[in-house]
Amino acid sequence: MARTYRTHPRLIRYLFLVLAVLLGNQGLSAQVASGNIAGVVTDATGAAVVGASVSVTSTATNAERKTVTNGVGEYRFDLLPVGNYQLEVEASGFSHAQVKGLQVLVGTTATVNVPVTTGQVAQTVEVTAGNQLVDTEKTDVSTSVTQRDIQALPLNGRDFANLAILAPGVKQVDSYDPTKNRYAIYAVNGSSGRNTNTTVNGIDNKDNTVGGAVMQLPLEAVQEFNISPNRFSAANGKSEGAALNVVTKSGTNQFHGSLYGFFRTQDFQTNNYFAEKGDQPKPDYSRQQYGGSFGGPIRKDKDFGFFAYEGLRERSSLSVNPDSFNELTIAANSGAFNPAPQPAHTLPTPYDDKRYNGRVDHSFSDTERAFISYTAQDNKSNNDQSTSQNDLSEGNFTINDLILTNFTLNSLLKSNIVNNFTFGFQYWNNLIDSTTRTPYVTFPDGTSFGTNVNVPQKSSQHKFQFRDDFSWVHGTHTFRTGVDFIYEPQVGGFFENNPTPEFDFFDLPSNITDPSKYPQGFATPGLVQAMTGTSGDPSFNLSPKMLGLYFQDDWKISPRFLLNLGIRYDRDIDTYGIDKQKNSRTVQELQAAAATGVPTVPATRNGIAGVGYVPDLSYIGGTYTGLPHNDNLDFSPRIGFAFDVFGNSRVIVRGGYGLYFGQTFENIPLFMLQQANNTVFANTFSIACNGPGDTSCSAANTVPGTDILLSNWRYGVDPMPVIPPASYDLAPGSTGRLMNPAYRNPYTQQINFGLQIAPNPHSVVEVEYVQARGIHENKTVNINPTEYFNGGIRPFSAAFAAAGVPVLGRFGEEESIGRSYYDALNLSYRQQMWKRVTGTANYTYGKALAFEGNPAAFRNTATNPFLGQFRRQDYGPAPNDETHHLTAAATFALPWKISISPIFQVGSPRPVDVYSSSDKWGVGSGRGNAHAIIPKGGKMNDFASLTALFNADGSVYSSSFYKSCLTGGTCEEASYNSTRGQTFVELDARIGKTITIAEKYNIDLFFQGFDLTNRANFGGGTSLQGNVNSLNTNDPSSFLKPLTFITPNSSVLPTSFTGEFGARFSF
Repeated sequence: MARTYRTHPRLIRYLFLVLAVLLGNQGLSAQVASGNIAGVVTDATGAAVVGASVSVTSTATNAERKTVTNGVGEYRFDLLPVGNYQLEVEASGFSHAQVKGLQVLVGTTATVNVPVTTGQVAQTVEVTAGNQLVDTEKTDVSTSVTQRDIQALPLNGRDFANLAILAPGVKQVDSYDPTKNRYAIYAVNGSSGRNTNTTVNGIDNKDNTVGGAVMQLPLEAVQEFNISPNRFSAANGKSEGAALNVVTKSGTNQFHGSLYGFFRTQDFQTNNYFAEKGDQPKPDYSRQQYGGSFGGPIRKDKDFGFFAYEGLRERSSLSVNPDSFNELTIAANSGAFNPAPQPAHTLPTPYDDKRYNGRVDHSFSDTERAFISYTAQDNKSNNDQSTSQNDLSEGNFTINDLILTNFTLNSLLKSNIVNNFTFGFQYWNNLIDSTTRTPYVTFPDGTSFGTNVNVPQKSSQHKFQFRDDFSWVHGTHTFRTGVDFIYEPQVGGFFENNPTPEFDFFDLPSNITDPSKYPQGFATPGLVQAMTGTSGDPSFNLSPKMLGLYFQDDWKISPRFLLNLGIRYDRDIDTYGIDKQKNSRTVQELQAAAATGVPTVPATRNGIAGVGYVPDLSYIGGTYTGLPHNDNLDFSPRIGFAFDVFGNSRVIVRGGYGLYFGQTFENIPLFMLQQANNTVFANTFSIACNGPGDTSCSAANTVPGTDILLSNWRYGVDPMPVIPPASYDLAPGSTGRLMNPAYRNPYTQQINFGLQIAPNPHSVVEVEYVQARGIHENKTVNINPTEYFNGGIRPFSAAFAAAGVPVLGRFGEEESIGRSYYDALNLSYRQQMWKRVTGTANYTYGKALAFEGNPAAFRNTATNPFLGQFRRQDYGPAPNDETHHLTAAATFALPWKISISPIFQVGSPRPVDVYSSSDKWGVGSGRGNAHAIIPKGGKMNDFASLTALFNADGSVYSSSFYKSCLTGGTCEEASYNSTRGQTFVELDARIGKTITIAEKYNIDLFFQGFDLTNRANFGGGTSLQGNVNSLNTNDPSSFLKPLTFITPNSSVLPTSFTGEFGARFSF
C-alpha cells in the first residue's frame, strides 16, 4: 500500500499541474487507455469480508497494486494498464485466495467476486475468475477487440479498424475523402464515417479538416482496441458518433518478437466484374507486406522496450467500367476535344507505405510509472482518386507524412486514488496533385476525363495535447474527473477545387454522336448544361484550441445496482476563424447590400418544411450580415445504469441517455477563409441550365467573356469561357460563401436499453435498443438561387448593384439545421475459447433517415430552396442504411494446431436515389439533384413508371414539362433514396498451421482469402445507375445498371476473390 507521508505533496503537485494547464490554455482529450478490476470478497456464508488485503499483479511486468475491501467487502482498481493480471486476497482467519488469468481490456471493468474459506493464511486456494465476457458495470454500447482477434482473423490490408465491424451496428462504407481511400472506413448510426473519434493511447488521432482517423499503425504494435458506437461515458468527447481507443503494445519481462510476410499476385486473384464484361484480362497485381517486432526488458521489473515496423509495396490496377471506356473512346475519336480523353481498360494504382512504432516503459516506483510511444507513417500513391469511370488524364499522386507520439504518467496517489497524465503530439502533412492541367468534362452516367477537380490540395495538421484523468474510490462512489486540452498551431493548407474549367454535358457521347439525335454533335447549342471555373489564392489556416472537462460518479447504490451520473463540457476556440471571416468579401458585400435598403429576402424564415409547389422567398429568409461565434454552452449530461438482476453476474439490465457534441470540421469554414485572402479564391462562375432547348435559361447563366446564354452556347464553336482573374474583390458571378450567425456544433441525443445474459461461463448474449437523433447537423443553403418563377433574377442582385459591388451568383450558406434519425435493435453473441471455438455474431435491425445526404455529413443541399429545406420528398433513408445487417466471425482451433477463422457479412440492399442531373427546377447550381417524376400512382422503383413521361424520341422530359406536371398535380416526385440496390455479401477466411519448436518458437503458415464467393458487390447509392438522364427507354437494364463497386473510392473491400499467402515467426 502507498505510504501516506508521500500522498499530500503528490496530490498538491497534480492539482497544481491541472490548474496550470487550465490557466495556460493547454488541454486534454477524452479517452483513457486503461481498464478496471472490481469485485466483492465474501466468506462461505456470503457475508462481506471487511478489511481484506487485495492485490493485483501484472503477469507481464510484475507491477503491483494493493487496496483493502471497504465496509461492504468491495474493492476496486481503476486506471490499470491493459493486459493480464493475477489477483490475490488475504484476510485474517481465511485462506489465501488467488485468481489467475484475469484479462483487463481497454474501457472495461473485469468483475471478480472472490469467495474465501476459513483456514490458515499460509494455505492458498485458487479461485476461478468466472465469465470474463460479462461486464456488470457496462452501461454503454461497446466492444473490445483483443490481440487474439487481431492476430487470428483475416484482415485485408492489415488495418485493425477493419475489425470495428465486430461491434453491433457498425458496417464498412466508402471513403468520404481522398485522404482516406486506403483506410478502413466504418460507420455508425447510418453515417458516412466522419463522426468518429479515434485515439491512440488516449491521444487524438483525428482529422480536424474532414473528420475520421488520420494515421494507421503497424498491426504488430496494436495490443487491442475498444469501440463504442453509442452511449459512451463522460470521459469521451469530440464525437457525436463513435469513439475508438487503441492501446499499443509494450515490452515485458520476457523477450518477444515476430517477423512476417504477406504475399499476393494476380495468380491468386479472379477477374472482376467490369474487366470480364469488357472481355479484358485480369488487371496487373502484386503486393508484398512485411515487417516485424521486438520487445523485452531493459531492466527487469523496471524498464521495458518495444519496436514494430511494417512495410507495404503494392502494384495494382483499377478496372474501368467497359461502358465508360466505350463512351470515352467515342469522345476521343470525335475530334471535339483537344486534348482528347485517354481511355484505358485499367488505371495503375501503385502504393508504397511504411509504418513504425516504438515504446519505452519505465517504473519510477511501485506507485509511479510512465511510458513514451512514438508512431510514424509515410506513403506515396498514384491515382487513388480514380474511379472505374474515368481515364488516365484524371489521375493524381498523393504523398503523406504522419507522426503521433505521447508521454503518459500513471500515479497511485493512494490505494484508492489514481491519476493519469498524458502529453501528446500529432503531425500530418498530405499533398494531392496531378501532373496534368486540362479541362474537366463529365457525362450524366458519371463518366469523366480531364484534370481531377479535387487537386491540388494540401492538408497540414500540427496538434499538441495535454490531458489528465483522475479517479477516486470513496465508499460506494467512484469519482472520475478530467481535463482535456488541444492546441493546434496549424490546421490548414490549400484546396483548389476545379483548377481547370468544368463542362458538364447533358447526354452521353454515344448519343451525342448520333446524327439523328444531335445533327450538330458536340457543338449542339445547350448541350453543355453546366460550367464551373475558379481562381484565386486557395490557402487557408486556423490555430484552434479545444477544451474538455468532465466529471462522473459511478455510484454502487447496492452490490447489484450501479448508477453512472456524468457531465461533460466542451469548448472549441477559433474553429470557425471568426477574425478572418470578418474580411470575407461575401460578408462585406452582404453588409453593403443591406445598407442600401433594397429588398432581398424576407428578414425571417417562415418555416423550413415546405408543402406543395408554390415557390416562396421566405424559405430562404433571414438576416445574413452577421458572423457566427464558437459554442460556449456545449454541456453534455449523461446517465446510465446497470442492474445485476440475480446478483450472480448472469443477467444484467442496462440503459442510459446522453448528449454527444461533435465538432465543426475546417471543411465548413474553409471557403469563407479563402474569400478572406488578399487574393480571394472562389468559384468565379458557376452556371447551369437544362440542356438543349431550355427556354427558361436566364441571363444569370451567361457564359463569362461572351454574351451567349449557356442554353445557346456551342462547345468547340463559340469562344471558351473567360475565367475572371483573381483579385482582392470577388468577380461578378462568383459563388458567395458564408456561415449563418446562429451556426452551432452538431450533437446527438442517444438512448440505449439492453439486456446482457450469460448462458454459461464461456459466452454472453446481448440484446440492445439504441436510438440516435442528430441535431444541428450541417446543411448548405443556397440563399441566392435563380428565381425561375420571376424572370430568372436572383434575390440579392438588385441590392448588390445598388451598393456598387460585384453582383454575385449563388450563395453557399452553411447552416446548422440538419437533422437525422437512427433507431436499431442489436442482437449479439460472444464466446471465448470453448470447445475449440472463439467467436462473435451481431445482427442489427435498423433504420437511418436523413435529408438529401448522410447523417453527420456536409452540404446535403435541398433540391429546390424556394420550396423549403425539409420537404417530404427530400427525406428518406440515409445512403448507407441497411435494414438488416449480420456480421459473424469465429476461430476454430482444430487438431494438429490447425485453425480456421472466417468473417461473414451480409447486409440488405442500400438505397439508390432516382434523380435527374439536369437543373429541372431552374434554380441554378448549388442544389440537390432534382427527383425523377412518375405518373400519379406509379411505382418509384419501376422502369416503366420512370420512363412513362419521357419525350416521344426517348429523351428525358424538359424542365418546363417537369415543373408544369408537378404544379398541375398530374405527376409526382420519386422521394429521396426511394429504391434499393443489391444485397451485400462478403465472406473472408484465414486457414493456418502453427509449427512449434522447442516450446518457445512458433511458425505460422497461412492462407487468407477475401471475397471467397467471388461476388461483385455493388450495394446502392451512386454505384448503380439512378440518373434518369442516362436511361434508355428500350433497355430496362439501363436502370440500376452497375457503374462501380459498393466502395468505389476505397481499396479495403475486395472487388473479386483475392488470395494471400503468409508466414509469421514469433517467440
